Amino acid sequence: MIKLYGLEISNYYAAVKAFMLEKGFQFEEVEIAPTYSEPYIELSPMGKMPFIEVDEGYLSETSAILGFLENCVPDQPMTPADPFASAKMSELLKVIELYVGNESARLVGHVFFAAELNQPVADQIKPVMVKGLAAVDRLASFSPYMMGSQVTMVDFYAYYIVMNARIIAKKVWGWDMLSEVEGLREWMQMMSQRPMIKLVDDQRNIAIAKMMDNV
Repeated sequence: MIKLYGLEISNYYAAVKAFMLEKGFQFEEVEIAPTYSEPYIELSPMGKMPFIEVDEGYLSETSAILGFLENCVPDQPMTPADPFASAKMSELLKVIELYVGNESARLVGHVFFAAELNQPVADQIKPVMVKGLAAVDRLASFSPYMMGSQVTMVDFYAYYIVMNARIIAKKVWGWDMLSEVEGLREWMQMMSQRPMIKLVDDQRNIAIAKMMDNV
């Protein structure tokens, strides 16, 4: 059985968990906090979460995990069959990961853990996110899913990236980033109603509430 390691509060953990549930995987959750130290980095080389354990070994990085899981169940495809369309999905996924997710994540400490805001860093981040969202606007169709009529891997990953990024954008800049991309708000609402995502979101919200009670 696959083991999923990490913490429920993580949006990246939630993305993998929701995708696994949607694909029908049986898996065990192992609660473990990330740390860049031994022996953790033997399992997740950058000390990040989530990571998974399968018969062949350990695998980290959310996009790599999702790709592996997708290939494990080819009869329930969540990747376009056409090679070019599949590559365009990967392009969109990478744009969202790098220029929305990774950039906004640089301010997680301030927004979620009361760290002091580094204003010069914040001033660098927003223009990159604006460009990233403009690229999403060009690449995603939202008809009704990001790649068209079929829900794909990028929908699950992007949902949890955008979920965190919009909270950060609102807190730091008072910016409604969903308004930057036509159809993004409606897509977020649609994805939030998928049963497996609702389940994961409910469990994640409980975990976040418990964490805040202990702060």
